[in-house]
Amino acid sequence: VMLIDGARSVYDLNRDFEKQLSEHRRKLWSSGKRTKLLARVRSLAGLRELAALPRPKVEKVGTVQRPGYRIEKLILKPEFGIYLPALLFTPKQTDIRDVVLYIHEEGKIADANEDGPIGELVNSANAVLAVDIRGIGETKQTDQKYGKPYFGSDSQDVFMAYLLGRSFVGMWAEDILTCARWLAENKALGQPGCIRLVTVGNVGVPALHAAALEPDMFSRVVLKTSLVSWSNLIEMGLSKNHLVNTVHAALTTYDLDNLAEVLRDKLSIEQPLDAMGEPLKAK
Repeated sequence: VMLIDGARSVYDLNRDFEKQLSEHRRKLWSSGKRTKLLARVRSLAGLRELAALPRPKVEKVGTVQRPGYRIEKLILKPEFGIYLPALLFTPKQTDIRDVVLYIHEEGKIADANEDGPIGELVNSANAVLAVDIRGIGETKQTDQKYGKPYFGSDSQDVFMAYLLGRSFVGMWAEDILTCARWLAENKALGQPGCIRLVTVGNVGVPALHAAALEPDMFSRVVLKTSLVSWSNLIEMGLSKNHLVNTVHAALTTYDLDNLAEVLRDKLSIEQPLDAMGEPLKAK
């Protein structure tokens, strides 16, 4: 039927629908009913309140010494069957300036070289917890071939979560909050209270949810190479590896920019990417 003159695809219809939803969202978020809207965000993403999240059991599995700091190998177990491998970088013989939760889409070791971004943070007297949230790093799926290359390597898990009424955005955001609270309550780190959150890549969307819904947990949030917006997915039609970032019916209430507005100056977004993982083109 697309060969018929004047035919319009589902992509075309979605773009028209998104224009209507965009105006609807603008009116919603200008209404001043932010508390109610954030409650709706929490419900759509399936994200529990911080007080309802269980405190993780923590297993120490080894220690590595590096010049100026040490690395503790940990496994955080927030609930039955969920294991979050982690590396805790702690400076030696110095007062800790800040505590950073570092989440990379390729896993905890992606930026962990001595001369890498995590090393720079630790050498500046910051403690850093780099974590593999569920389905990332050591727990990343490797044999789920359905939907590649566009849906992502974890597409079957994402569909299973959907059938169970859950989203990966919500589960990842809960993992981030669980780790942040554990850091904030860690007396060995001086009980910093607020945590600096740094993410790289596709984990920026759940991090933005976690921070917007529990802003008092974080002193600063830095999202590097994260998706610019869900509306960009609709506009481009094709996307890569963003099925995991799906929150069903989200655009009826909010887009990522609405969550960013909640954090205001606390949030820094570096090198945002479009739906295909490319740097945004200047208009």
